[in-house]
Amino acid sequence: MARRRILLTLGACTGWALAAVAALAACGEQEASAPAQTSSRASIVLAIRYDDGAGRVRSGRLRCAAGAQRASGVLAGSVPAARLCARTRAIAPLLTRRPPARRVCTQIYGGPETLQVTGEIDGRTVDRRFARTNGCEIADFARVARALAIRR
Repeated sequence: MARRRILLTLGACTGWALAAVAALAACGEQEASAPAQTSSRASIVLAIRYDDGAGRVRSGRLRCAAGAQRASGVLAGSVPAARLCARTRAIAPLLTRRPPARRVCTQIYGGPETLQVTGEIDGRTVDRRFARTNGCEIADFARVARALAIRR
């Protein structure tokens, strides 16, 4: 009898806990989605510097504003500027935030290439350097290079 009462109590507590988590999650979604809707027409201004590690350095610029997208230098030609703008917006969190300090990465070396991205996305500062010095950096480098269609 006591065991059944404990199980019923645990079931009721679990239900309340799940309801509280769902309510908190719903609140967070509303707050997080509001800025994204207002910033969808904001601008992107980036400068890119690609170094192949063997002495060849190339640079480019990407500018995205309502009705005007322009890519130059290393970014020009292979993909339309409008598509580069959409891809850049999709990786904005990677470009505007630092990676976690305690991120666990494989210790492999992917090569001497580096990629420097600076500028602004929707008013947020971009100042990131990507290298190929460990598994995490290799993955981040590949993701940015692929999104920006950097010809290596």
